[in-house]
Amino acid sequence: MYALVVSVACACMLWQVTHCSPDFGIQGTIGGKSKIVERAILAKTHFLRVDDYIIPNQKSDIEKLRDSAVILQAIGLQVNTLGPALMDTITTATDDNRGNVESTFTLISIARLTFEDYIAIVLQEQIQNLETLLGPYLRDQLVDDFYHIQQRLTAVKLTLEKLQQAVQQAYDAAGGGPVSDALIKQFIDEDLIAQLVRHLTLLAYRIPVLTYTITSSLENIEQGDDYYYGLKIDSDRVLDEIDATGKDFYQKTVDYSTVVEQSMNKLIADYDAELNTATTTATALNVPDLTTAVAGLSTVEHSKLATTLQAYKDLYVPRVLQLSKMLPIEEKFSFLPGDNPAAVLVGVLIANGPFSRFCFWKYASMLHNLLLVSNFASECYDREYNRLGSLQEALLIEIELISYNLEIVNPYTAVCTYLPDTAAQRKGPCATEFSVYFGAISSAFDKKLAAFVKLADIELKASKQRLSVCWSTKVQQTLGKFQSIVADILSCAEKGPNA
Repeated sequence: MYALVVSVACACMLWQVTHCSPDFGIQGTIGGKSKIVERAILAKTHFLRVDDYIIPNQKSDIEKLRDSAVILQAIGLQVNTLGPALMDTITTATDDNRGNVESTFTLISIARLTFEDYIAIVLQEQIQNLETLLGPYLRDQLVDDFYHIQQRLTAVKLTLEKLQQAVQQAYDAAGGGPVSDALIKQFIDEDLIAQLVRHLTLLAYRIPVLTYTITSSLENIEQGDDYYYGLKIDSDRVLDEIDATGKDFYQKTVDYSTVVEQSMNKLIADYDAELNTATTTATALNVPDLTTAVAGLSTVEHSKLATTLQAYKDLYVPRVLQLSKMLPIEEKFSFLPGDNPAAVLVGVLIANGPFSRFCFWKYASMLHNLLLVSNFASECYDREYNRLGSLQEALLIEIELISYNLEIVNPYTAVCTYLPDTAAQRKGPCATEFSVYFGAISSAFDKKLAAFVKLADIELKASKQRLSVCWSTKVQQTLGKFQSIVADILSCAEKGPNA
């Protein structure tokens, strides 16, 4: 679209230079008109470029970015509209021979006053709003840009007023008819035309500075938006990975427990019939101490093992779940707009200060690393797999030792029944000896089973402490830098490399 406008304008300029008689409201040839048209079209071309940059839709949730972009685009659109309109009135005036000089120049004045009114009123409010959002740097740049544009417009205005007077005098001297070359040379000084050409040229060459200010500001806003949004996406991804790491830890360590539970349940099932047989044998031998001892061991097998297993499960599974959620996710890592270093860094970038881009590139990667490498859940959890795996091995050994105690009860109880009839009197003492042995085993079971649960309790508490130490050690330095980085960023924005 822009290329088409410029092409049409250039074509019009060539047509005017070749076929139109220069006039400014009179029928006469004013030398240098082609240069006026050329410079007016050049200025119009530059005005049209002010609003060339189109910023994509904002992805982040920082309101300052959106509001600043809206204001800057509004400024660009106003200049893009009012500037070309003024230049069009000048090029149109060079081809006006209606004989009404005042009307011809009035159209130029109206377009110029509309532009100047915008600069004096609406623009000042827009700049004030930008200052509230971004600070003084962009304000100063825009104020300086429009100061020079206003100076050029004033120079064009004064020159056009002199040109209007000269053209009117030449027209009056011709009696309202065609103006001869002699009258034009008498009243319209070539230097006056040259001044107008010069001021239009200076205006045209000043506009790209404004274009750079607006475009670079919008580019910074787009870059800040991309950075902040990308950082938030990466942070969410990392938090998801940490959550997945915790869930994976929970699942693997619960699997450790599942093996222990299966071994204990197998132990209970394997020796149920054995203990029942031993009880029958002890009853047949009719030795009370033996009957009592075997009954105690049967109680261990029938109920105490199951009770111990349940106590272990009630302890282990909730504790492991707690460990899996002990992730060092702090509120300070949140992405509330304006409440974190990322938003501060983006604010420094879009402020367009003298050190804005330097500070942005200095801290962008550093902040990215601080936010995304602030948790070391995977590494800390990895160390616990071996420790809890060792707990599983220890508990399985405990179960194996229990099986050694239970597997001898039935065979040893039956030994006394194998004595020959000639030694029948020795069955009683035999049963008594085994009752003492079984009684010792039975009484030791309470401590063994209590130790089974206690061992898991001690190791899980130790695991919690190790995880806490691991995270605090790794994150402490990061948190310290994270807490001071806002001050560092702001200091950099003020002092640059000397901060």
